[in-house]
Amino acid sequence: MAKVSPVVPQPCDEPDELPLPPEGSLAPQGSRARLTHNGTAATVGASSLQSIKVGPVHREVKEEVTDSFMLKQLLTRKTSWVVITFLVVGLCYAILRPSLCSDVQKCQDQHRTASDLVPYSALITAALLAVFLHELATVILTYRTAKKALSLIPNIKESLVPSMLLCTTFAVLILENMCFFAGSSAWFAHASVSDNPDLDGMPVYTVFFAEWLINVPILIILAGQISLGRPAYEVSLPLVVTNVYMTLAWCANFIALAYVRYIVVAVSFLMYFKASWDMIMWVKLWRKDNPDGHLLGRPLLAVALVVVFGVYGIVYLLRLRGILPWHFEGTFYLTMNFTTKLCASMTLAGIRSSEFQEVLLLMLANTQTSFQRGIYQDDVHNLRD
Repeated sequence: MAKVSPVVPQPCDEPDELPLPPEGSLAPQGSRARLTHNGTAATVGASSLQSIKVGPVHREVKEEVTDSFMLKQLLTRKTSWVVITFLVVGLCYAILRPSLCSDVQKCQDQHRTASDLVPYSALITAALLAVFLHELATVILTYRTAKKALSLIPNIKESLVPSMLLCTTFAVLILENMCFFAGSSAWFAHASVSDNPDLDGMPVYTVFFAEWLINVPILIILAGQISLGRPAYEVSLPLVVTNVYMTLAWCANFIALAYVRYIVVAVSFLMYFKASWDMIMWVKLWRKDNPDGHLLGRPLLAVALVVVFGVYGIVYLLRLRGILPWHFEGTFYLTMNFTTKLCASMTLAGIRSSEFQEVLLLMLANTQTSFQRGIYQDDVHNLRD
């Protein structure tokens, strides 16, 4: 009988599953290997590692080229987010021209009375510095370890993005807290304007709003794109809306007319509800794609952000009405800014660990499948001989 060499599939042409054995031949047990993930069978072979994408998979829907589609594409560019934020902040500042707290004697005196914020912010800075160094060391060590697998898993660098973003948030938080103990002058705050004499000239710590304009978009990206795998155009709208309503909330502190002030506040809260609804829709769509997923897993960060932003808004509104003192508001913001980012770091650490386990599982399954394919090809070769 003529000897026929079996055709060995190349990595790029690898079939989705092992070939069926010829009729009448004995197929080796386990000749087909499949890895099931979230209830969907995913074939794993030698070439599948080249297409590993860390993070959940979402279903992209092709859209026709319309004005709405073009707007979505524009908002997906990160430069658009930055430009819109700068334009809104610049326009609001040019219209209101708030006075620095250090230039208003009443405001400066009130700031000096909050002496307990100095040691408090110093302790938070020390804790943030430790967390920042830990996260930075994790990024560096993980990258050095992963360099050996870059040829096998080309997009493994994407798994380092969450840690790099968290390093950025911690660095910004450290700078924010340093403002409170670096000097006695309240150059990082502005004096409030109000028709109520008791609320006029109180410190409004602009440094908090500046930190939010940087870190909140990062948290939204971590919750939407990184944790839930939503496309950029879904994440961009609530991100931009959030930056705009935070800027409007800052502006309301410097509007003397009460009715105008509360119109601006009402618009801010309406925009908060809009952004929150979009973030809840992320969770709903994710649950649709991953029916076996748990709400305390990947969706936790998005849900937590909606709740935390709402609590921030309540404290802000109570202070604006004079029900809560400005001193309590400052302490609350210092505490929650640190706690929120720390919880986000813990949540993403769990997701990152889960992702690496999935990569290892894929690699092991690929090795087993390739080994079984080699045994099967040897059996076919012997049968044909």
